[in-house]
Amino acid sequence: MNAVAFCCSQCGWAFDADALQKNTCRKCKSAVLVTSVSYLEKFEKPAIQKYIAQYSQTLKSKPEDRDALLAIGICYLKLGLYDLSDRYLHQLVDAHPADPAGYYYSAISTLKGKRPRTVSLPTIRDSEKLVGTALELDTANGRYEILLAVLRYDYYVLNGMRVPEPTPQELLNSANTKHVDRLEAEQILALLKLTDEQMMNRFLS
Repeated sequence: MNAVAFCCSQCGWAFDADALQKNTCRKCKSAVLVTSVSYLEKFEKPAIQKYIAQYSQTLKSKPEDRDALLAIGICYLKLGLYDLSDRYLHQLVDAHPADPAGYYYSAISTLKGKRPRTVSLPTIRDSEKLVGTALELDTANGRYEILLAVLRYDYYVLNGMRVPEPTPQELLNSANTKHVDRLEAEQILALLKLTDEQMMNRFLS
């Protein structure tokens, strides 16, 4: 965790070895370092801005810090500031091309907060390409296949178009054999404006 500060950005508590190892502040239980949108589930804008301030300080001295670039990109994504999110996530991809997280979150940010079925075909293809790269780099995490299944179902199936292979169901079948952080998947569906019960049941059953 290169980007970790010595004190919690939320409460100011000094971290000890146990907190760093568990990535959790012992006082307020906030994440030491944000590595996925699931860490920000219960945070409002002011709390997220505290994280951004912390990571911005790190990037002043270490502009290619992997942890800081990922964390600040996720924070801006959660706040709906997609241009800023894209900026840091693209920096992450450029500086650390073997890191799947940069491609994964860029695939989400590319949609600019819109539901997949409402964007253009070139935008969907750009997003598919990014998540496909993430999947190639990390075949053990099912979140990439879930995201790709969501993109293809909402855009191609619901718009009555020919569906590329692998199909959404094939992707979900594969994802179900791998590790999936359900809370992370729920947060991603929310970012893509797919929060109705039918969609949640389809992709998170």
